[in-house]
Amino acid sequence: MSKYMVLLYAAESAMPTPGSPEFDAQNAAYGVVYEDFSKRGAFVSGDPLTPSSAATSVRIRNGQRQDTPGAAANTPEQIIGYYVLECKDAHEAADLAATIPAAKNGTVEVRPVFVM
Repeated sequence: MSKYMVLLYAAESAMPTPGSPEFDAQNAAYGVVYEDFSKRGAFVSGDPLTPSSAATSVRIRNGQRQDTPGAAANTPEQIIGYYVLECKDAHEAADLAATIPAAKNGTVEVRPVFVM
């Protein structure tokens, strides 16, 4: 079994408002995915993230620390959450990723965790 980082991307501007029926429906859909991943023994960890406006990007340039408000990249989609899954191979990880709601309107990136 190998670990896979699964990054969920979506346009934050298209996300439902907390407390709305759409938000509740989205949370229920993610709950179903969590239950499935857990039953399969694939779930290691995962959480939603706060909006990218709450991020701080930290860089060291010429020995000086630079903190910049916001995400590291200005893109149409932002990272909205992640999972760490334990799967037999990349194919299984991709199959599970395809069931994540973010795949329908955004992007789900699956990347093997480097073993040191």
